[in-house]
Amino acid sequence: MNAIIHHWDQNAHAIVRFGCINVVAVYDERPKLDGVDTGEFLGSGKNGLRITNDFSSVIETPADIMITTGEGFYFTKKENVSEWKKNVECALKKGIKVYSMSKILYGEKTEKFRTLAKENNTVFEDASDPGAFSKYEKYIALLEKEPIKAPVVCFTGTSMNSGKLTAQMITCRKLEESGLVVGSVGTEPSAKFIGCDEQIVPEVMPTMRGAQAICLAIKKIEHEKKPNIILVAGQTGLRASVRDISPSRAGAIVAWQVLLGSNPDKVVLCSKWSNIEEIRSHIALIKHSTGKDVCAIIINGYGCEREKLMNIMSDVENKTGILAFDIIATPEKITQYLNTLKN
Repeated sequence: MNAIIHHWDQNAHAIVRFGCINVVAVYDERPKLDGVDTGEFLGSGKNGLRITNDFSSVIETPADIMITTGEGFYFTKKENVSEWKKNVECALKKGIKVYSMSKILYGEKTEKFRTLAKENNTVFEDASDPGAFSKYEKYIALLEKEPIKAPVVCFTGTSMNSGKLTAQMITCRKLEESGLVVGSVGTEPSAKFIGCDEQIVPEVMPTMRGAQAICLAIKKIEHEKKPNIILVAGQTGLRASVRDISPSRAGAIVAWQVLLGSNPDKVVLCSKWSNIEEIRSHIALIKHSTGKDVCAIIINGYGCEREKLMNIMSDVENKTGILAFDIIATPEKITQYLNTLKN
């Protein structure tokens, strides 16, 4: 499947880095990103896929689907919303399927796009699905008869952009390379494009259903895939402000839904290098709420000078007694980390 990405954000980063689809073009409205190589931006080396501000050229690229990212923060600007609508309509009129991650633009607006898509023999799909819990209802009886036996690892974080999804996906690949069958639940709207077995977007679901959906998705994976281990990536941070409404993240509510819904056997705590002061409080919260110790601390060192990052990781490890490393910048610690999960 050939895909166009509309707006370069963390979901777009995940699709380019881990995606099981072929990204043929990337559009972003910000002039500072025009011409930037996506691989170089991600620190994985040039890949020849460059971001462009010229949507008219992007939409002429042969593609099966246009994936619009941006989520809540992007849609707080009226000019972005206006441009997004125009570009979505343009893609649909060309017969290109559109997948939207807006989370906050559905209902009446979504119906308009679905009608336009039908007229042009294509599809408009929205990641916002408040009723997603219903597809797992048949696993309730199964869960009551047979508790989840596969070990579950939950990646939770001290904040947004702490590297939870990246940690989950790299861990998944490394465990598979070691011969394990790995199941995965993704909570980002990009999860379906990067190989996750199930995708749950809890922000748009009723609070009472989010945690249950995570639990039942895990049961479904266990029942159908028979994995050796199941990985679940969380959202935001356990102490994130519920007033953080501009990114449409719902603050700590979503983080707790994922952590408690996954009922993990082991917890991996992810943190930005600039947010390490939150690590101690999160370790305590996790122990108090789940009874589990944090088994590893993964520090997202993006943007940090290497020597400083190494000192930060060493300091965190010495103070907590827990393995602390950057899953990209310090691969020499991955074997020790994987053994911690396997044991």
